Amino acid sequence: MQRERRRDPYPWTWEIPVAVALATLFVVVIGIQLGRSVANLLAGAGWTWPDANAGAFPSPIGTAFWTSLPGVLGGHADAGLPAPTPDGLAGRGLVWASLALTEAALLTATIWVGVWAYQRWGPGRMRGMATAAEAEKLLGVTRLRKVAGIVRPDLYGKHTTATTAPVQRAAGDLTEQAGPQLGHGLSPWLLDGRRTKEER
Repeated sequence: MQRERRRDPYPWTWEIPVAVALATLFVVVIGIQLGRSVANLLAGAGWTWPDANAGAFPSPIGTAFWTSLPGVLGGHADAGLPAPTPDGLAGRGLVWASLALTEAALLTATIWVGVWAYQRWGPGRMRGMATAAEAEKLLGVTRLRKVAGIVRPDLYGKHTTATTAPVQRAAGDLTEQAGPQLGHGLSPWLLDGRRTKEER
């Protein structure tokens, strides 16, 4: 039954792969600038970011953010930074190591979020399943305590008093108790004097 619920006949179109590719590319680009900034921070130059006001065309992030990418990939920690650049910028080795670690961390987080979103909202999501809050509302301890008089009327019913105690019987005690009991039930097959098939 779950296989039919997981089947989604709607075909995948080009929009979803393009959106995933653009989001991944943007994360990679952000990771380049972020890795350079972390390298400069570790080298003691403080937090650095490309000049948002530099360049010929307007950009919410800044033209220098995009034009400095080749320089940062080449290991130049001062590419695209506003003048005057701070002292003690990171060397090439530290920039490349910081870029690699930052990109690995960002791509791992992106893949994790993508898998989580695909399982939560994608065509393979579980349908018809209750959330944890809904399950607690219907089947949790709060609900069981609320309906305890219906589930166990002998213990929590309206007519149960605090003085009522369970009947204690010793082994071999055949004292008659109220209501049907083992060997004394309502069915003639459970009575002591029942006859076998051959006797009837």
